Amino acid sequence: MSNTDTAKSGSTAVLPVRLRDLPDDYVKLGVTADKVELWEDGRRNTNDPNHWEWWYFDAILDDGTTVVIQFLQKTFATLSEGIGHPSINFKITLPDGTRNEQQPSFTDADCQYSTDKCDVKFGDNSFVGDLDTYEINVSPVNGIAASLKLKSITTPFRPGAGYFSFGDDDTYYTWLCVVPRGEVSGTITVGGKTMTVKGFGYHDHQWGSASHFMLWNHWTWGRQSFDDYTMVIFDMVANSRYGFKRFPLAFIQDKDGKIIFSNTHDVEYEVLEDYTDEESGKIHPKAMRYRFDHDGKQIDYSLRMDQILESVYAYGKFPEHARQEFDKLGLRPSYTRYLGTGDLTIRDGSETIERSGKLVYEFMYPGSSYKDADQS
Repeated sequence: MSNTDTAKSGSTAVLPVRLRDLPDDYVKLGVTADKVELWEDGRRNTNDPNHWEWWYFDAILDDGTTVVIQFLQKTFATLSEGIGHPSINFKITLPDGTRNEQQPSFTDADCQYSTDKCDVKFGDNSFVGDLDTYEINVSPVNGIAASLKLKSITTPFRPGAGYFSFGDDDTYYTWLCVVPRGEVSGTITVGGKTMTVKGFGYHDHQWGSASHFMLWNHWTWGRQSFDDYTMVIFDMVANSRYGFKRFPLAFIQDKDGKIIFSNTHDVEYEVLEDYTDEESGKIHPKAMRYRFDHDGKQIDYSLRMDQILESVYAYGKFPEHARQEFDKLGLRPSYTRYLGTGDLTIRDGSETIERSGKLVYEFMYPGSSYKDADQS
């Protein structure tokens, strides 16, 4: 399927949506094309109603343990309020699948933010860095804690000016991939026991002026590290109000952190196999293939689900009045995180490079069917 605009959906006019990547966009937003600056990872948003912001980190440690730490300025349950409701989404999943998770909450008075750099403090917890090195600390909460360093071995990536505008520039969603891959060291605590750890991690920063439930039909996000390449994909499909427009963001960096390929618009996309989620009844892609073909390179990348790590049918957890609102919009929000296999082929002239390995990826799924986008 090629990425194309749709002018009409039934009798309802489709609203415009675009990635802001024109010369005038960089000027208005004060950013430089192809260069991410220190202040861009600082506080970018406000506490206005429906505005939100988060700083995200995850790591896969050498023993197979995974760690997710996300500093949120608001929860989505409190999004409509004009004050902050800070919290930390903190998860440690052991190699045997045992999940340890907590979400401590704070008040605005407990928190500090900097607009000059990433310097976020929620009480005794902190997420601080300078695009190169980050210190991420979560104080003990019900037996789990973390004190980790993330040292970047790649370079930041921002698609265009980093903003997607929906309808007008006042409704926006962003993505800044600050550390596509970095070396992780430090300690984690599980069940009150502290252990020294090493591994590899990732950090991005996002903010917006509306819930992603109201903007996107679905997306696939994943990052995969090989010995000599790092592949990141963020394949985002807007919902029916915006014509199911697809933004297949992807980039590849070599072992020195140099971006050797990036993509924001065009893709050939194919679902090879489906499965049906038992709780929601929604159809999910089980295996998919992407082909990017430009700048003299042809990139083939396929993903196949091996194991479901986490499945959340968010629609079923909302109260009845909220579900009625989702029904009016044709939404049934859910989220699934997978352990899978990724296969990458890079063809550049006469040279062909093939890599394969395991990765963790996610499928965020606010819409009722991903197939709606394929049929638009």
